[in-house]
Amino acid sequence: MSAPVLQLRDVRKSFGGVRALRGVSFDVVGGEVHALLGENGAGKSTLMAVAAGALAPDEGEVLIGGAGLVPSPSAARDLGLAVVYQHPAVVDHLSVAENMVLALPPARRPRLGAAAAWAAEHLAALDAAIDPHARGEDLTVAERQLVEIAKALALEPKVLILDEPTAALKAAEVERLFAQIAQFQARGTAIVYISHRIPEVLRIADRITVLRNGEGRGTFAAAGTTEDEILQRIVGRELSTVFPPKAAAGERPAVLEVAGLSNAGCHDVSFTVREGEILGLAGAEGNGQREVLRALAGLDRHAGRVAVDGGPTPAAGVRAARAAGIVYIPGDRAREGLFQGLSVRENAAAASIGRFARHGVVRRGAEARDVGAGLETVAVKAASPEAAVGTLSGGNQQKVVFARALLSAPTVLLCDEPTQGVDPGARAEIYKLLRSLAAEGKAVVVLSSDAVELEGLCDRIAVLSRGRMIATLEGDDVREGKITGAAVASTTTRAEREAGAAERGERGAGRRLLRSRWLRGDQAPAALLALAIVLLGAYTAASDASYLSSVNVQSVLFLAAALVFVSLGQLTVLLTGGIDLSVGAMMALTVVVLSFFLSKAGAGNLLLGLAAAGIAGLAVGAVNAALIRWARISPIITTVATLTVLGGVALLLRPSPDGVFDAAFMKHMQTTVGGVPIAFLVAVAAAAGCEVLLRRTGFGLALRAVGSDEASAHRLGVRVGRTVMAAYVLCALLATVAGVLLAGQVGLGDPSVGGAYTLSSIAAVVLGGASIYGGRGSYVGAMLGAVLTTQVLNAITFLHLGEEWQYWLPGGLVLVAAAAFSRLRQAAPAEALA
Repeated sequence: MSAPVLQLRDVRKSFGGVRALRGVSFDVVGGEVHALLGENGAGKSTLMAVAAGALAPDEGEVLIGGAGLVPSPSAARDLGLAVVYQHPAVVDHLSVAENMVLALPPARRPRLGAAAAWAAEHLAALDAAIDPHARGEDLTVAERQLVEIAKALALEPKVLILDEPTAALKAAEVERLFAQIAQFQARGTAIVYISHRIPEVLRIADRITVLRNGEGRGTFAAAGTTEDEILQRIVGRELSTVFPPKAAAGERPAVLEVAGLSNAGCHDVSFTVREGEILGLAGAEGNGQREVLRALAGLDRHAGRVAVDGGPTPAAGVRAARAAGIVYIPGDRAREGLFQGLSVRENAAAASIGRFARHGVVRRGAEARDVGAGLETVAVKAASPEAAVGTLSGGNQQKVVFARALLSAPTVLLCDEPTQGVDPGARAEIYKLLRSLAAEGKAVVVLSSDAVELEGLCDRIAVLSRGRMIATLEGDDVREGKITGAAVASTTTRAEREAGAAERGERGAGRRLLRSRWLRGDQAPAALLALAIVLLGAYTAASDASYLSSVNVQSVLFLAAALVFVSLGQLTVLLTGGIDLSVGAMMALTVVVLSFFLSKAGAGNLLLGLAAAGIAGLAVGAVNAALIRWARISPIITTVATLTVLGGVALLLRPSPDGVFDAAFMKHMQTTVGGVPIAFLVAVAAAAGCEVLLRRTGFGLALRAVGSDEASAHRLGVRVGRTVMAAYVLCALLATVAGVLLAGQVGLGDPSVGGAYTLSSIAAVVLGGASIYGGRGSYVGAMLGAVLTTQVLNAITFLHLGEEWQYWLPGGLVLVAAAAFSRLRQAAPAEALA
């Protein structure tokens, strides 16, 4: 065998009191597919996170191509290692193309203008019909997995780690992935393959290493090894049977009755689930199975009759469905099934908190007793019920979702891919749990893309195609071949449907999709703000012609320039998911500092004043970033403290307004070109430059990635700490520039100015469409938001409105804009094709 390309030597890792890895050594040679197997919680993903630089080992070392790894995802990437994560590191607010570009080392990235074509080429290698312009948040679970695979393959790595890569893929997509793996294997790439699907492992692996309880249990050749032998090595015991016995045939009372169920994704679906039965939903992805399940759960609107135990049809909505005894286990546990920031106990109890409460107060003893029993029933492995659920393995997280469902005492249990990403031992436990629930008289409906699972678990199978039930299989017909055959025989894929629509000339759907995407994009708010500015100007001018006088227009634009600059800074930190409440105080300090240098004429004084203000801005930005990033203090607390300190420093320097600025400086600050203040033209240029930076540079990608999903950004190799530091420093410097412009307005060193700009800058960026949660925004939108905010305050005088309107009108605009943009962005992309 050739020399190892990836080597892990005596790796140890603990999380609190839990020892995840106990001295594991592992190596992979070039051109080899080396499978890494084990139960959930055995340490597989932790070991690979160490190999990828995402986790630093407590002891041990990692070598990639013979070079030692300094723990960092970007360092591992630069050494030639790529990872396909079980939970894809796809950033929601970036496009597919941007996600793929961000995964590459900066030196290998294509121009962002050409990124869509580049991404489409790599997606085509997997035959993945995914729009490179689509946002990560709009992708299905399977599409996110395909993007994760495509970006890893685009790296052309020396080492490729595949962590459950086929969990969400259809059979044809799995075959295309295996073809790609064979090509990389032929080039000498070292491949680590982690999967719970033993037949896949035996098909493509050369060697197999088993982990159990954080320890290596041996490495052996895949050839000549049976599935039973592998299972016994993994679980340390024999599994007598994977699937429990099915219910005996016979007439039993109906528990769930569905008649004529219809919505945007399914049409006239009818079926019944009786006591002791498990009904499976089958069909190719995108043919209505998931829409049926979500409609029954109350997540999607629908028409038709749904009855539980013969009762009346539940009203629409999740609350009504749960009140009728319908409980849903989602397929995407990471995004829909769990509260990642809460503990295991809190996640398990979340849907049943009312049963533990008395007069609105939770009885901790009752909660701990029942939750503990529920966790024990599904055999959750966790350090304690208070452990963060995000620290558990994927299989144990799935068990927590099941524990929550059981605590709800369901009459109907709806399961979307219940064993996806779950190890063989845990899978057998879930099968037994589902069968026992059916035996207790519950109705169980299971959606699965695994025909073998449907065959072994379900009593009857409903096969859907194009949103309609086209076959019901029961008895001896519940077989893998029959299930697959029924689905394939009558299924038209989404791509084929779209092609057929194009052939019939149905181009309107495409136009609606483009319109929907534009409305949900980052530039739509800017266009709407521009329209609002024009309409407000026209209305005010119609009421008072002097509104459009050159003096008033110049005054509005000059006043807006300072707000534009500080809003650009505020948006920069908002993009990272932060906020800076000290920008107004930074502007006031700048005015005060300049007053000591610009009370006398001279270019030297001007340069010294600007240098002093700039140094102060750099220091303030760096201190804010250090406290937020490394001291882990909340951005709100940090910047409120900074605001207070800066206000005190400004008062210390100038206890009262003083230091009148030189007349020449004031004149230059208010210079115009063609009737437009130069200060405003510079502000517009700055906004345009920042927009280019945001959309066309790696730093802009990093800003949006960090604000959208810091964990995914870190795994993609983004230097999160440096990005946050740069954002706060840039914000403080832009606030300093705004302070210089403010100095040109006030004319003397006044420590009390600038306070209103903090809230105004937040209002401007919200008007511009920025998300206060980070990841989304537009500098052009922020600029137009600042102009509109200034214009509104000016127009109030010409419209002869009372002083109170200075508060009511801007506040109302912010609320309306925030609500409108939120609604637009929450609209499902599918609506454009409805």
